[in-house]
Amino acid sequence: MSEYEKVENDDMPSQEKHTDEDVNIPQTFDQAILALVFETLEDAEFFYNAYAKRVGFSIRKRDCRKSRDGKMLMQRWVCAKEGHRHQVWLDKYDRKRKPRRITRGGCEAEFRVNLDHDTGKWVVKKLISTHNHNLVSSKRVHLLRSHREIKESDKSFIEALHSIGVSPRYITEFCKEQHGGYQHMGFTPKDIENEVQAIRKKMVQGGDANTTIGYLEGRRQADPEFFFKYTVKDDDKLGHLFWADSVSRSDYAFFGEVVAFDACYRRQKYNNPLVMLIGVNHHHQNLLLGAAFLKDEKTKSYIWLLQTFLECMGGKKPSSVIIDGDKAMHQAVSQVFPKAAHRLCSWHIDRNAGDMKLGVKFLQGLNYLMKNRMSIKEFEEKWQRLVTETNLDQYSWVKGLYGDRHMWCEAYLKGNFFGGMTTTSRCEGMNSTINRYVNQNLKLFEFVKRYERMVDKLRFNESKADFIAFHSRMVCSHVLLNYEQQAEELYTPTIFELFREELRFETSYLLSEPMTQEGDIEIFKLHQWSKPSRIRTVEYNTIKDTIKCSCSLLESIGIPCRHILNVIKLRKMPRIPQSCFISRWTKKAKGLGSEDAITSLIDSKLVETMRHGALVAKGYKIFQLGSKSGGCFDKASEELTRLSTSLEKLSDQNKPCLVKRKYGDVGDPDIVKTKGTARVDRNVKKKERKCSTCGKPKHNKATCPEA
Repeated sequence: MSEYEKVENDDMPSQEKHTDEDVNIPQTFDQAILALVFETLEDAEFFYNAYAKRVGFSIRKRDCRKSRDGKMLMQRWVCAKEGHRHQVWLDKYDRKRKPRRITRGGCEAEFRVNLDHDTGKWVVKKLISTHNHNLVSSKRVHLLRSHREIKESDKSFIEALHSIGVSPRYITEFCKEQHGGYQHMGFTPKDIENEVQAIRKKMVQGGDANTTIGYLEGRRQADPEFFFKYTVKDDDKLGHLFWADSVSRSDYAFFGEVVAFDACYRRQKYNNPLVMLIGVNHHHQNLLLGAAFLKDEKTKSYIWLLQTFLECMGGKKPSSVIIDGDKAMHQAVSQVFPKAAHRLCSWHIDRNAGDMKLGVKFLQGLNYLMKNRMSIKEFEEKWQRLVTETNLDQYSWVKGLYGDRHMWCEAYLKGNFFGGMTTTSRCEGMNSTINRYVNQNLKLFEFVKRYERMVDKLRFNESKADFIAFHSRMVCSHVLLNYEQQAEELYTPTIFELFREELRFETSYLLSEPMTQEGDIEIFKLHQWSKPSRIRTVEYNTIKDTIKCSCSLLESIGIPCRHILNVIKLRKMPRIPQSCFISRWTKKAKGLGSEDAITSLIDSKLVETMRHGALVAKGYKIFQLGSKSGGCFDKASEELTRLSTSLEKLSDQNKPCLVKRKYGDVGDPDIVKTKGTARVDRNVKKKERKCSTCGKPKHNKATCPEA
């Protein structure tokens, strides 16, 4: 046992006997410390800090002495409560921030070592062990600054949790459970927050925008089909940024008929609009086709986004677009996609109508007119009756809504394929999903990384749905078993459920009059048994083997309606015509037909996760055996260190590179302070808002008496 260990173990007062009232150390113990010799300066600091932890105070470096060539000759440590605050600081009255608590009280305790030139070792020259303040009990000593340290293993753990989006609050909970309590962690929750901030700062040390662009360039080098494009403003700061990987571009080739997009805010520290372009796959799941970071929400910005999106997707335009009613967005869509069917989000219309306080009767009638598949003539009659009965025919908002009826009324929109999407609810749902991965304090680089994690999760869900579709069957029990089994073989499970709902209701329709024929076209007129006034017309082309209905469900959603199924049954056709099935809803929509093809969809990061789990399972036995004895521990540590070094070299050769850019090439966007973080001068009177209709204060256009 070394001299230092003997002093620490034999002479130091036990922790159990220590109390806050202990302010003196026995003289014999002081003499033992003065006789100590240390090999290095670090050993001396480690000893005094360990001594301070046992006694109950914190230390800090005070002053030192060096030779002319910079060699250290003397070092002194003092109690953290040494010295006093400057009187000028104490007398300051015009503070902008709350002053920090006073912790210094003139304590004279100190520890000094000098270099012995003959032996090259450090000897203790001075020790003052008395304090002028109460010492900290053993239950709270872990809160003192010099005794708080995050070890490298804990730093790796914190960095790993932060990289997957775990907040410092929950990282603290993980560390507490791992170490068996706060008092055993060796650091505080605030230290974890500081470590996370240091990690974030290190990631974007060359600038947030430059780091993000460099990362995307690295992705493009690793994946030639990866696409991104950005603009720079006049002040050399980042303007717009759009990106989409090869899988998104491939998905658009299969499912790009309909696109919904919406702008959301407060998803990163710059508070700029984030636009996610959403599609729907063959399982009726959300599909991310690309994302963009815009500098503002003006028409010009949206035009840039849509034109860049077209460039990314090889010029292929969608046939239908769903937007939320924003005027700038609508103008951009009309200019870039003039031939596409534009649909306003029905959810936003419902919400706006509710905000206008137009009455329950109008809201119920509006909802019926938006979603019911009626004729244009029938819609016009019902609309006039509704606005007359509710006395809203002269209301300006209602007039504007009627003027846009071709973008929200099912009577005008039916026949255009929207894939069952009537609202931007998929965008709203995607906003809710992304909230689990991001927050408003994220830098742009962090946001891009978290966004990719969300994409990985969505693609895993698709892969899982493909597995279920190919390796299981749904139970068929309908009386029209041939039709049901045919659909089950082709459709994905989610779409098959929609088809089965139509098949279930086909029996409720009857022929209104005998079938007529015009050339190759057979015409059937049907009505629901309880509603004989509503007629549906089904036309079957006997030569082309095609069939269509006046409700246009097949054209709008892509599955045969109950009226078509009723006619197929009346004609005693053994199978549903192939023209009633569209490939985008089938199991083989992406050309899948084998387990290998399904496996190829699994993202590389998911494969990496599975490998990680397998290695952890195999490594558990090594860790268990290595902890049995000191010899086993030394052998396991040696082998693991050697293996870790070789794997790091191999990993550096295979991992995609982060392309380094010159610092200052592209400046970071301006940080926008939101209401929750910006300072408000309470002496400044808030500007009073005025009505946009009449220009008078104290009301808005929804309650304007002149509207």
